Amino acid sequence: MIELSNVSVDLSGKTIVHGVSFTARAGELTAIAGPNGSGKTTTMKAVSGELAAKGSVRINGAEVRDMAPWKLAAVRGVLPQASSISFPFTVREIVRMGLTTGVNLHPEKAEETAARALGAVDLHGFEGRFYQELSGGEQQRVQLARVLCQIAEPVAHGKPCWLLLDEPVSSLDISHQLTIMRLARQFCEAGGGVIAVMHDLNLTALFADQIVLMKSGRLAASGSVRDVLTDEQMQSVFGCPLRINQVPADGTPFVLAHSAI
Repeated sequence: MIELSNVSVDLSGKTIVHGVSFTARAGELTAIAGPNGSGKTTTMKAVSGELAAKGSVRINGAEVRDMAPWKLAAVRGVLPQASSISFPFTVREIVRMGLTTGVNLHPEKAEETAARALGAVDLHGFEGRFYQELSGGEQQRVQLARVLCQIAEPVAHGKPCWLLLDEPVSSLDISHQLTIMRLARQFCEAGGGVIAVMHDLNLTALFADQIVLMKSGRLAASGSVRDVLTDEQMQSVFGCPLRINQVPADGTPFVLAHSAI
């Protein structure tokens, strides 16, 4: 499990996250949702160990603040909201940055792992292209492939591994949104765990086992999709009238995937 207990984060003398507590379980996809500026990414950075936090963040029973960086890297991979690459690396080089030293000692295994990760995000054949030449969505998928090289197996040494994904589908077309979310689900079904910051509530409802809903740096609600996504909760958190599972009154078409398979 990943357990947050009364977690607060201060940045530049201001408290951004206030006393957040929730548990993410292996085998499940936990989505963190909420308006812009609600503290989602800051909470994720506390989970990953990137930001110091008050309270307790534990991964598989170990306190994150006490874990050596290499131990953290072995159990959780992080896809940030945005990645800036200043040098002309190829896609293959970017993806292989996620490989551990142990894998790098075996060139054939390293190449196989990188190729499998690129195939998983639908980028087979992109190995020799320069990262800067790709579209925003393609770059996002390259970064996810890098994370999948770092955390190549959902379970290691009998313990679950974790993918921490900050807006993993924000730049993607609908087909690739489904590809990535199915990939996350498969990782969970194989024994790992996923925490994803999400803005698309329809995709969240389709794929998440648990939703952590945030507002103004605080936990507004947490629980199953049916418990959290209600008319009252949506209006309270997002500040606008929203109806769950309602066709627009004027018959305006809308597009919604109906299967997570």
